[in-house]
Amino acid sequence: MSNKRYEIREPIGKGGLGAVYKAFDTQLQREVAIKRILSPEHSSEEEVKSAGDNLIAEAQTLSALNHPNIVTVFDVGQDDEGGFVVMELLNGETLDDTVERGVLTGEDFTEVVIQTMEALIAAQAMDVLHRDLKPPNVMVIWQPSGKFQTKILDFGLAKFSKSPSVQTMDQEDAVMGSIYFMAPEQFERAELDARTDLYQIGCVYYHALTGQYPFRGETAPQVMNAHLQHRVTPLEKLRPDMHPSVCQWVMWLINRDMDNRPTDARQALEYFPKNPEAAAPIPVATPVVAEPA
Repeated sequence: MSNKRYEIREPIGKGGLGAVYKAFDTQLQREVAIKRILSPEHSSEEEVKSAGDNLIAEAQTLSALNHPNIVTVFDVGQDDEGGFVVMELLNGETLDDTVERGVLTGEDFTEVVIQTMEALIAAQAMDVLHRDLKPPNVMVIWQPSGKFQTKILDFGLAKFSKSPSVQTMDQEDAVMGSIYFMAPEQFERAELDARTDLYQIGCVYYHALTGQYPFRGETAPQVMNAHLQHRVTPLEKLRPDMHPSVCQWVMWLINRDMDNRPTDARQALEYFPKNPEAAAPIPVATPVVAEPA
């Protein structure tokens, strides 16, 4: 990169809109992660510049959060390649990697819920939405004690992407994984709010407990239709060992109707059954579920 302060060491990952690199901060003598906007095919120069400007503006907002469960932003800037954000370099694994070794136990699931919900509460207090919550955007950092800390990545990037439709979705969308965790209102190009993030994190929780996507299909349009028609196997059927109140809580988050989800992360966490035997009833009627064939 043309900015002399940061030396790019190696690529870490690449998504539909951005790339992340391991880099070295020559001033503070520490390793960092740098994310920058790419120039996706079919995007105009103006769209890419706007995305970079918005990325920097949102990163400046997030830097004020300083929350232990949200990746820390150190710096933002522009060079001749566009906008970039400098973040802490995390030594951990994605929630995807964790689940590949085995679905979460009840105890670990409770910890993941509390930490990720606390992150969303902090973000929503500043009117910041994520819009692209999925297992690869939840990092798990294991401690020597055996405990772990979660950190949510990539706040705000999805708002700069075009929402997929049946006409625009292709295999790349499905491979990227976002489509399995998108809320119905995103497909419908409706207004998004805190309940959109709750639907997405609910899909993440379902996946963490089962190793399966809640809304499935062999093609991207089939997955979209599963979301829109709410074809999902009740969590209780896949995890009969979990207390029913926990399963019902997750299903509440992924309700098809936005008005029948929690209003925000604070309410969702308030009703999370940390003590399932004494859990308060969820304040919504149980929705009718159309199970996959």
